[in-house]
Amino acid sequence: MSLLEIDRLSVAVPTGEVDTELVHELSLSLDSGQTLCVVGESGSGKTVTVLSVIRLLEFVTPVRTTGEVRLDDVDLNGLDAARMRSFRGRRIGMVFQEALDSLNPAQRIGAQLVEAYEPGGTRRGEARAEALARALDLLREVGFSDPRRVANLYPHQLSGGMQQRVMIAMALMAGPDLLLADEPTTALDVTTQAEILRLFRTVQREHRMACVFITHDMGVAAEIADRIAVLYAGRLVESGPAAEVLNSPRHRYTRALVECVPQVGVRRVDGLPAITGSVPEAGALLPGCRFAPRCAHTVDRCTTEEPPPIAVGPVEVACWNPGSGPVELPPPAPVEALAEADLAEPLLEVKDVRRTFVTRSGRSGGLLGLRKRERLAAVDGVSLSIRPGEFFGLVGESGSGKTTLGQIVAALDHPTEGTVSVAGQLHTARGLEGDTTAFRRTVQLVFQDPQSSLDPRHTVGRIIAEPLRELTSLRGPALRKRVERLLDEVGLAKTVIDRIPAQISGGQRQRVAIARALAPEPRLIVADEPTSALDVSVQGQVMNLLLDLRREHDLGFLFITHNLSLILSVADRVGVMKDGKLVEVATPAEIAAAPGHEYTRSLLAANPGITPPARAAGSPE
Repeated sequence: MSLLEIDRLSVAVPTGEVDTELVHELSLSLDSGQTLCVVGESGSGKTVTVLSVIRLLEFVTPVRTTGEVRLDDVDLNGLDAARMRSFRGRRIGMVFQEALDSLNPAQRIGAQLVEAYEPGGTRRGEARAEALARALDLLREVGFSDPRRVANLYPHQLSGGMQQRVMIAMALMAGPDLLLADEPTTALDVTTQAEILRLFRTVQREHRMACVFITHDMGVAAEIADRIAVLYAGRLVESGPAAEVLNSPRHRYTRALVECVPQVGVRRVDGLPAITGSVPEAGALLPGCRFAPRCAHTVDRCTTEEPPPIAVGPVEVACWNPGSGPVELPPPAPVEALAEADLAEPLLEVKDVRRTFVTRSGRSGGLLGLRKRERLAAVDGVSLSIRPGEFFGLVGESGSGKTTLGQIVAALDHPTEGTVSVAGQLHTARGLEGDTTAFRRTVQLVFQDPQSSLDPRHTVGRIIAEPLRELTSLRGPALRKRVERLLDEVGLAKTVIDRIPAQISGGQRQRVAIARALAPEPRLIVADEPTSALDVSVQGQVMNLLLDLRREHDLGFLFITHNLSLILSVADRVGVMKDGKLVEVATPAEIAAAPGHEYTRSLLAANPGITPPARAAGSPE
């Protein structure tokens, strides 16, 4: 018998007379020592499923749950609140998506780990000592060489990868049988992500746990999964061994997700594959297959009758017209020669730019115990150029100086040394030389998280109109007409103009941010990881939009990302940053075929691919 059995689970939220169904009759099973990856776009029901297993959803909103969730033959849905509390932490551990949001900012790491432990000692002092000893052992196990020092730190004193390691240690404190992980590698750079995935595999193997791992990244699923379950609009559309699902996907939605994954060495000069449309809203009444409105392979039955899951070899698939065989990818691109257009006068020139910050760390001793002043070079002697219409990708780990360089190019920060020239306007340590308004019209930014960068109180129309009011003379009907034209350019309906950001999807919010950046008709756009938290299909839509806008407006792009596969698919040239230095600049084909720097080679080695390793097919590691 499996450790975890989910049998015909349905989850609905009461909304007036009719319930809004979030998950529909989902059935899954998982054995001890196995990893099940649950994949799908936002709105597919992945997080709802996991929160329903541990019954945390009922703390967020009233829900009606039917079906069974059995852990070692105990139906968790049938337990009262007190009994369910004894399962959380002790039998079921949880790693949430945003580690910093999940950790207590006012409490030291060690205290938070001790709090998560259920000790066996009878005396308070013995229990605390036992809990602290286990906390230190687990911190060492998840990769901290000095666990006592880490235990005395606060969450904000750790990097994103270190915070996620702490979350894994916390989930392991009570020795659970089942570990649930909700997108724990989202927005991590490629090397940190690789470390976290290796850590998951190691602790799972050593503790013989079962793991349910939620992700929208098929590359991550290929790295870690024994089995994969694909969800769409609350339905299970395909499930089976990872190698089968990824190498020969049957459901048209699964095939589309695999096709959307960028591949190193495969150029997409005409744009990335993307799934048109979006996941239907919860509660939408759609006859037949819910993916049919977005599918290019529908038959008559698809729009009238919902397909039941049927076994096709080792895989279960719910599709009236399933595919077969591997997904075909374009051949690797040849190494590009330098085109004459690449010899045009540069739009952006960065010359020997350095940005130094003064920090205080350590202690110098003495009666006052003053902290030492140290200088940190976040950007260290970087030089690069971008020509009109060129798409320049900048990659590197977190802390490599990518974002700092982007802020200097956009004059949100000033260089300590060196110069930046954009369309002839100079930017030095003294600040901008010349017309500031003209510079702001020339350079615009698209930030990483539109949820944070867009004013939540303002409508879409007001958000897009703001730079037009500040940087142009447009007013009244002419201003609104320009806003409507911008919405059309980025593929948004005019009906969103009076909505606030919370009323539109993540992909739509990023399109609004792009429309806002386009508003003053810039020549250069600095895009700081604008696709890092997007589903792979929405990522394709946003990237294709940026590529189309580049061609239409002859825009130059400085595109900052940690997604190496993505940038090697679409960029004209790629720069690699490490420790504030630009260590390599080359074409994507040159980097994919023969990277010149050891650090670039390490990034390529850590980059997840879509082909599962041998272990996923049953071979030993």
